[in-house]
Amino acid sequence: MHSNSGESPLGSAFSRVQLDRRTLLRAGAAGLGAATTASLLAACSGGSSSASGGKATVRVWSWYTDSKDVLPQVVKDFEDKHPNISVQLRTFGTPDQYLPALTAAVSGGDVPEIFAPHVRALTYGEQGISADLKKDLGSDFLTDFFDAENQEYSTGGKQYAVGWEAQTFGIFYNPDIFSQAGVDGEPETWDDLIAAAAKINALGKSSVAFSANPGTSALDFFLPLITQVTDDPTWFLKLDNLEKGYTWTSDPVVQALELNDKIVKAKVFQPGTTGTSGDQATQAFYTGSAAMLFAGSWIPQGLIQNATPDFVKKYKIMKTPAIRSGARHWTADQAGAGFAVSETSKNKEAALELLKYLYSPDVYSKLMNDSNAMPATQSAVDRIANPQVKLMASWLPDGCPHIPFGPGSSAAGDPLTKIFDQKAGPSEVAKEMQQAVLNAKGGTQ
Repeated sequence: MHSNSGESPLGSAFSRVQLDRRTLLRAGAAGLGAATTASLLAACSGGSSSASGGKATVRVWSWYTDSKDVLPQVVKDFEDKHPNISVQLRTFGTPDQYLPALTAAVSGGDVPEIFAPHVRALTYGEQGISADLKKDLGSDFLTDFFDAENQEYSTGGKQYAVGWEAQTFGIFYNPDIFSQAGVDGEPETWDDLIAAAAKINALGKSSVAFSANPGTSALDFFLPLITQVTDDPTWFLKLDNLEKGYTWTSDPVVQALELNDKIVKAKVFQPGTTGTSGDQATQAFYTGSAAMLFAGSWIPQGLIQNATPDFVKKYKIMKTPAIRSGARHWTADQAGAGFAVSETSKNKEAALELLKYLYSPDVYSKLMNDSNAMPATQSAVDRIANPQVKLMASWLPDGCPHIPFGPGSSAAGDPLTKIFDQKAGPSEVAKEMQQAVLNAKGGTQ
């Protein structure tokens, strides 16, 4: 999507594959349009969906590497309890590797019984590929999931997937640099953060490290600003679907762009955000080049693996600032990872049985804790062991949509980078975002 026009001054870092919506959307732009070939389909099929050896086979496909080491034992326990069901796990290394295989399976009519639907969750549901889990599992099964996780997979009164891991965003900060700069306490509002940034920049350090590369990553920061402006977490969902009266040139979008522009002009972020990868921004934070980092709840996992033990003990996390004192700290929250069930598989009932087992409170809670991941259900959040993940999970009730699942919506990310690069103003960018989304959607509203 976004083409970097300049180089970031920051170095490279994390070697692990991160399970975040940045990776998801980058791959979505490249992978969903990939050509499907018969040879690829044959290579990726992984087995028939019909019963084998008297057992119903349930194939589970994803790129969710965070749980790849703990999920096999859970599956074995399930098979021991359900001797008539055989489960085949396939975890791809990245979405780039996963998407061509899924596209081939869909084209060939041999969809895995349980699969990660990526950004095609609603499309596959409307095409009859994914099952309506509200109908098949009932509303009671879904009530434990947070609203944002259910909303992103729902349309027309149906729900075509469930969240596997939730995400919230916040600002990670180094208290030592705050002290050196004379920043007292955690900034509550954007104006407070702007004032803190001036003090930190005076030290010769970046204030908030952030990656707006690719352009879809810039949406992580921007889209919750729409909710802050409207105080309505459903507003973006309607915009995402381009409902009548909701456009990218509407007043709330322009007002959110004006706030975003104000924050950039105040030099809250490091120079070259559109040329900075997520790994580079994170490294700037834990090496002390930046006092803060705007990122999601996958970061504690990575810092444990990459930062020094002293830094892991030292850093803190605060809520995304509010638009004004006393306002809700709306933060980006959705499930970058989710699972759908094939509507057409002969072994659909077996797949539903496995899904119910995976999300049973004891099993799901242990899975999330063992992988240091943020769960998508309230009951599992109540049992989180990692204190940093637990803190960020406490912000889930203030979560709001930030993943553009709607037709063409992710195309808004490219024009948005002009705000971060200061190449265009809010009104002009709003018009470009609207046109880019309509062009990607393939028509007019």
